[in-house]
Amino acid sequence: MPFSMSYDFLPQQQHQSKSAAAEMDPSVLWCLGPDFDKQTVLSLLGDNSSIDSGFMQPTTPTWWMSSPSQWNASSIHEPPIYTPRSVMSELGPQSPSNSATKRPFSDVTNRSTIGRSYNNNQPVAKLEFSTPIRSLTPDLYSRVPSSIKRSRIVAPAPAPSSLLYETPPPPAPISQSGGSTVDSAERALEITLLLKEHPDCTCVLVTLIQEYQSRFQKPLHVSELYTMKHVIDIQDYGGNRVARLLPTFRLRFDENNIQTHLEQPYCIMHCPKNFIVNPDLDLPFVRIPFSVFTDNVRQLLTQHNGSMPLASFPQCYTYGFEPLYDHNEGVPLEHYISCIKEMQIVTGQGVIKKVQFSNAPGVSFMPTPFDTSNMHVDMCAEVQQRLQQFSREVLDLLKNQGFHCRLPVSKFVSAYHQYFSRQCRVADYGFSKIIDLLLAIPKSVQILGDGNKRIMTITHRCQMKRFTNDIIRILKNKPQRAMSISEIPIEYEIAYKKQFCVADFGMCYLEDLVNEVKDNKELVVEADKDIIKLYRKERTDLEIYATRNFEKDVIDMLRILPDFSIPFQKFIPSYHHHFGYQCKVQTYGFSRLIDLLEELSHVVKINEDKNGEKIVQLTSSMMANAIVLNIEQLVRKSHGPLKLQDLQAQYLQVYRDELNPEDFGVASIEGLLLTMTDKLDFHYTDTDIILTMKESNPTTLQLAKNVVLTLMLSQCQLSFWQLKQDMLVRFKQDVTLNMCRNELRDYVEVIDQTVRLTPPMCFAYNVVLLLSPCDGRMAYDDFIVEYQRRTGSTHLLYPTDYGFPTMPRLFDSIQLVAQVRGRRNFKIIILNPEFRLGGYTQPTPYTPSMTPYS
Repeated sequence: MPFSMSYDFLPQQQHQSKSAAAEMDPSVLWCLGPDFDKQTVLSLLGDNSSIDSGFMQPTTPTWWMSSPSQWNASSIHEPPIYTPRSVMSELGPQSPSNSATKRPFSDVTNRSTIGRSYNNNQPVAKLEFSTPIRSLTPDLYSRVPSSIKRSRIVAPAPAPSSLLYETPPPPAPISQSGGSTVDSAERALEITLLLKEHPDCTCVLVTLIQEYQSRFQKPLHVSELYTMKHVIDIQDYGGNRVARLLPTFRLRFDENNIQTHLEQPYCIMHCPKNFIVNPDLDLPFVRIPFSVFTDNVRQLLTQHNGSMPLASFPQCYTYGFEPLYDHNEGVPLEHYISCIKEMQIVTGQGVIKKVQFSNAPGVSFMPTPFDTSNMHVDMCAEVQQRLQQFSREVLDLLKNQGFHCRLPVSKFVSAYHQYFSRQCRVADYGFSKIIDLLLAIPKSVQILGDGNKRIMTITHRCQMKRFTNDIIRILKNKPQRAMSISEIPIEYEIAYKKQFCVADFGMCYLEDLVNEVKDNKELVVEADKDIIKLYRKERTDLEIYATRNFEKDVIDMLRILPDFSIPFQKFIPSYHHHFGYQCKVQTYGFSRLIDLLEELSHVVKINEDKNGEKIVQLTSSMMANAIVLNIEQLVRKSHGPLKLQDLQAQYLQVYRDELNPEDFGVASIEGLLLTMTDKLDFHYTDTDIILTMKESNPTTLQLAKNVVLTLMLSQCQLSFWQLKQDMLVRFKQDVTLNMCRNELRDYVEVIDQTVRLTPPMCFAYNVVLLLSPCDGRMAYDDFIVEYQRRTGSTHLLYPTDYGFPTMPRLFDSIQLVAQVRGRRNFKIIILNPEFRLGGYTQPTPYTPSMTPYS
């Protein structure tokens, strides 16, 4: 009966071998490199003419042509192996006396054992392999399903102890699908290359299994070796089962010039032959200054020709420098290496992680299966959005729940459920395994280690961005926008109510963390002065002047709103609705609205409500100015005198807010109005107080005209003493620096001891030069074209070149010199009589200087 079983099994096995070569995709042999002919290998694996045992004969033992005495004993006793700690630990050399009892029933050679009785009726222990198996995507891991494990085990048939037992044939393959066929052919080639590394292509079976599982990080069952009878032969020798590459197959393998070899998972220069690599890739947590570590790693990689296995990195580093001790508060070695800019960790042959330079050429490494750069091709937009949301959730989870922003992958699902109060459904993102989902966000999450001890952490790029944002938030609350580097831990604890730990950001020392962000565009690090501060672009005089105008706009917009405040998110739309044009922060020398508003800290303050939403509100001093402006508008629009007793009622009707003088530190409305004596006139009657607007001082207005005209006749600027002398000679008027800085601030500006026209007054100077030959008037449209032609400008007249957002506001600012009359297409520009110059001079466009305002 056993002979018939064996013969029935042979045709089926031959058919499987032929189908393997016919259906296998050569691309699965990526791990073996490009230096061999894949088609030749496939033909060898599927060619039954090279069968030397098992198929063409019955189960009679097939002995090797060379005697066992000629074998190399080193291949049996101490071969160079790499043994995982958790795999095959119970297997050892078996003596001839107890080999039958210790050998699992499914692992017995496929031949009759004449004269050897089965003396033990106890069930034989089965081999359990705990090494994780690789999925078809080499970067991903999975366990072999228990159903497959059970199907691979051949149950021992009950037999009396007096009867001889015979090994049944290996079990039939689980599936005839293309996937299993490809896997068996690839596995046969891997076994072939492993055996070629041993003398006489011979290796102890237990050692072969250990080496295979260590090298390729996937399990190998003995029954799978018996299906490779056209490649290897397994026999007993000295109580051990020994596998040897068949001479015929080896000869044909060499005749086809198939030159390739498997890569060692450890460094052969600094590690012994029997070096054991932990399959979990359990590397130490180090605590070394980053600059020292970077220099050492560069030197180490140079010695290894730019590439070295990660598993033996501690041994190589110890050989060249100092031992890498495991530190409780240290940083994972794999993450620390990835922090070096020109370094990268890639997965090479046989799923071996390697450290190499980023620009290392030559070796073709395993492709990343889920490269997010091409995700738009493979995924719909909805899945991409979910994946981006998942990336943000994982970062939030690691920052708040992980120890030093690290979390074991095995605990991720439970931690996610506990933190977000919902399950992590992998299928919602288009994946079937959680590890695939985590590997799909490589820009945010880094997977450290291997096997069952994988750890997830935040990538170095995200860590530096996070640290930068935290420091920026702290510095924005500082008056000088700067602080000492040594004060970072204290200020961090005050701002975020938790202890500052450098290891939370993936570095070992604070100095290293600061040095990593010193090239940031938003932070400036002065290491010699021990100072870190916000980067501020040097703004031009024009941008500073435009910011002063923006202050007035902000007050004008917020003064009519309840509580003089507005949500930050509604600021831009409300500004557009209120003024009729966009708020472009670039006009004021900033790139973000929040930076512009923080520059106006004396005008507005940014608070947070109970929901965490940012609120923009006027400061206390600016609220008083807003009240003054509101009352001024009420008086102007009252079409006559306004009684004090009617003020509160009208204020409530127009602004829908009560006028409470107590909010401004005064007891009554009269006390509040007394702060507005420069704008209002008070007429007392028997029963009430009448409010009227104060007329402009004609003396101040005439002084402003004379000063502006004097500066226009002197190329728009003069020293203060020269201006003072010219005013006395020409107009018999005296002028002081205080007058220039206060009463005349809308027309001139003082820088050091120099007085010059403001940007809109410089525009007015060009208007004067252009309109003087035309009897002081010109159509508005003609003026725009003529202005561009005379000034030689490459673009039309832009009001932002003079600090204003629109042309009407620009002309409103120069009413002292010229005015616009008419509407729509009938507008004309008319010079005031005092500024009609007799001669004509080429207009000079205003060019803002870089001199800061005083």
